[in-house]
Amino acid sequence: MVWSRALTEGSQEGTPLAYGGVLYMPNPGDVIQAIDAATGDLVWEYRRDNPEDVTEYVGNLTTNRNIAIYGRHIIDTSVDNHVFALDAETGRLAWQTPILDYTRNPARHSSGPIIAGGKVVSGRSCMPRGGPDACVITAHDATTG
Repeated sequence: MVWSRALTEGSQEGTPLAYGGVLYMPNPGDVIQAIDAATGDLVWEYRRDNPEDVTEYVGNLTTNRNIAIYGRHIIDTSVDNHVFALDAETGRLAWQTPILDYTRNPARHSSGPIIAGGKVVSGRSCMPRGGPDACVITAHDATTG
């Protein structure tokens, strides 16, 4: 073993995204870490500020299975139903776009975004509480959201 590193607390089902000597790791609770692949050192960590009441609507959703990369952006979807991008070098929020109002149409995502043709494609699960309008697949511009 060359190195090991503890991840954040919660249900770990994430797959690291390796690019340019960095492992971008999705963690539970909308936390993304950039880890130096050679040393295991933390390059940066982003912790999304989610609304305090989000679990009342979408449940205890902490799983984050995958993230995507497009250009200089690391892209993910959030528990409060946004799609967002981080600067891959700094971890700073580049843009965020709401998909659904989590209070009116609560929905979960069970997998992360996929990039296709310059678009961020993501889907939401059909939670009975969210109604049929919560069952969506969306595509957002990967550069601007």
